[in-house]
Amino acid sequence: MKIIELPFKVKKPILACGADMKGAFALAEGRNAYLFEGFGDLSDLDNFTRYEKAVKAAEKKLNIRPQIVVCDLHPNYFSTQFAENRVLAYFSGTKKARKIGAVPFRVQHHEAHIASTIVDNNIKGPVLGVAFDGTGYGTDGNIWGGEFFTGNFKGFKRVAHLDYIPMPGGEVCIKEPWRMAASYLYSAFGSVEGYDKKRWAILKNMIDKKINSPLTSSMGRLFDAVGSIILNKRTAEFEAELPIKLENIAEKNIDDSYGSGGIAKIIKGVVRDIENKEEAAMISAKFHNSIAGMILATAKKSKLKRVVLSGGVFQNKYLLNNTSKLLSKNGFKAFIHFNVSTNDSGIPIGQIAIANARFTCA
Repeated sequence: MKIIELPFKVKKPILACGADMKGAFALAEGRNAYLFEGFGDLSDLDNFTRYEKAVKAAEKKLNIRPQIVVCDLHPNYFSTQFAENRVLAYFSGTKKARKIGAVPFRVQHHEAHIASTIVDNNIKGPVLGVAFDGTGYGTDGNIWGGEFFTGNFKGFKRVAHLDYIPMPGGEVCIKEPWRMAASYLYSAFGSVEGYDKKRWAILKNMIDKKINSPLTSSMGRLFDAVGSIILNKRTAEFEAELPIKLENIAEKNIDDSYGSGGIAKIIKGVVRDIENKEEAAMISAKFHNSIAGMILATAKKSKLKRVVLSGGVFQNKYLLNNTSKLLSKNGFKAFIHFNVSTNDSGIPIGQIAIANARFTCA
């Protein structure tokens, strides 16, 4: 258990149920949030069982009976379904249950990421929030993960995001990043070479006919794609394997990038450098610098000087450090995580902050 001192006092005791891939929950009362992490992927029955028992044990040990239950926006998350059942357990048959409709308060995944960083740094007033991760359910039903927001706990506005790209096969792309590589190459060039013709024909048909190819703005999937292209790797043994390798090989002290002009320009630049037989370490550095440059360009447009960085992609120290330095050099202040994790383990803290600010039911 980790005790997080909140920069506000919660109006009512809160249970925040977190997300799914990195199961975590938090209970909040007064000015303290009690964060419980390390439950793993909640789609695993053993992990979910441990999570469920831990929530009930924590409520008893801390003597907290939540009056607000908050969860992720994704309707199929196990943590969301748990939250729905927990609301019923707390309020079933009562006037309160009828008044709130016996449903949890739902918070968009990436807004929770940004809110968790604001809590971690005790920031007052509006910020530009940059949420980069692999997966998160968006308000438009698409898969988000490369998001820019302005605002604060009371409300965030999505002001920019990566262009949507088909994710052929859905979550299969996580273990087979060549699929995202092919999707990005197809989008950038209109054709794809270097893959098995039969497999590419199937994938192209999926993309063209929108068969099991949800749209995503995920920065994590972009890193997967570029990692697959640069490293010439088709599969991954675990999530973010190729992005981790990209970070590890990136040449230090390189300022070059692929410039502004969007993701297609970056993809074309990467391919051009590979064809010119440039070193993978240099290409990786230029790619990372391009993403940092994208953040700076968006910050300049927002005119907000405080830039909050959150999401699993920012576990990448090369990207995080270069982005922070670039922002600082141009008159911006970058805020990163200290006590709360930048990955999904920190989501419950952001959920608490947003629910406390927006929940209005008496």
